[in-house]
Amino acid sequence: MIKQLFSRVAVIVSAFMLMVAMPATASWEEASQVVDDATGKMFSLLEDPSYREEAQFDALMSEIDGLLEPVVDFPYISKLVMGKYYRKASADERTQFSDVFRTTLLKTYAKAIVGFDIKGYEIVPAKKQSPKPDKQIVTVEVTSGAGTKYLLVYYMRKKQGEWRLVNVMLDGVNLRLTFKNQFADLAQKSRGDVGRTVALWKEHVDPDASAAGNG
Repeated sequence: MIKQLFSRVAVIVSAFMLMVAMPATASWEEASQVVDDATGKMFSLLEDPSYREEAQFDALMSEIDGLLEPVVDFPYISKLVMGKYYRKASADERTQFSDVFRTTLLKTYAKAIVGFDIKGYEIVPAKKQSPKPDKQIVTVEVTSGAGTKYLLVYYMRKKQGEWRLVNVMLDGVNLRLTFKNQFADLAQKSRGDVGRTVALWKEHVDPDASAAGNG
């Protein structure tokens, strides 16, 4: 009787653990599929050698923007980059920075992939489950033409049924934190004036956007 009871308990516990584990596994698979699709489309885009020409940089930016729009949560990232200054910013200042930061991210990504000889990539299987199913980490191993391997770590967040990228780490360098430190440094130089900080960002981090705004 006791043996049968323990057997039933074991079955119930096993079934419960399987039910708990399945959502996290499915969530990682969903998030990794989004990353895989976006990465594949990005690399396919670069198979056209014309996009590596300087004269085609704006066209490449436009293509990348179209690919990343459904994947990257630009407003959320820009909010975190502003940090404590987000609360001090007006609605207009928040929108201004969100727009210019979007351009900054696109240019950073475009310049990186144009100057990189990519041989291939592979999605690295997750080593452990995320404690929060709506937040997943997807690692991509990229191989250069010379055989050097780089790790790209994508931080994904599910909101309203869609997976969005909210941060990236490249070989240990946290891009969101790097930009956040830049914003904080400019804010200090501006004595906490958010409007001035956004203007300085355009001048120092994204001078082309500043020139366009003054033209």
